[in-house]
Amino acid sequence: MAPALRKLRRLLTLPLLAAASLVLAFEELQWRLEIVFRWIGRLPLLRVVEAAIRRAPPWAALLLLAVPGLGLLPVKLLAYYLMAKGQFVAGFGALMGAKVGGTALVAHLFELTRPALLIIRPVAWTYERILRLRNLAYGLWRSLPVYRWLRGKLQRWRERLRQSTWFRRRWQAVRQKAGAGGRLREG
Repeated sequence: MAPALRKLRRLLTLPLLAAASLVLAFEELQWRLEIVFRWIGRLPLLRVVEAAIRRAPPWAALLLLAVPGLGLLPVKLLAYYLMAKGQFVAGFGALMGAKVGGTALVAHLFELTRPALLIIRPVAWTYERILRLRNLAYGLWRSLPVYRWLRGKLQRWRERLRQSTWFRRRWQAVRQKAGAGGRLREG
């Protein structure tokens, strides 16, 4: 490899890894928001809907994954319209809301239909490759010194937060207001 190319590679590696890790963290956060849809799915009517989704045949399950994208298309178009009219903050907020909500919904649908989807050979092949790539990216990220530095900072911050008397008083106040079943009481 030419010296100039090596120098360019050394120069660009860390910023590109940092950008990739931010994208990875953002996507992972959205997938973790799937828990919200799981919680909503406990409602009696939605239990019936989820049971029907779980029973869907493989190709129908694959088509179900397109529903959130198509359903959010009008929201995304509205977001772009708002941005074009100069309401950038409202448009960006709508776009991010649609992105985060849509990804969380797709994650929930994927979890419901995964057994049926993995019967389809190309889907199973792609799923395995994506998991391998994700694990490789996580391994690479965890091997970087910046990851260890950030993790140490975060752990120290959490510890300071736990030891903070203000935080402890606020947390105790919230717990005291919580009634039976974890619901907050008025007053």
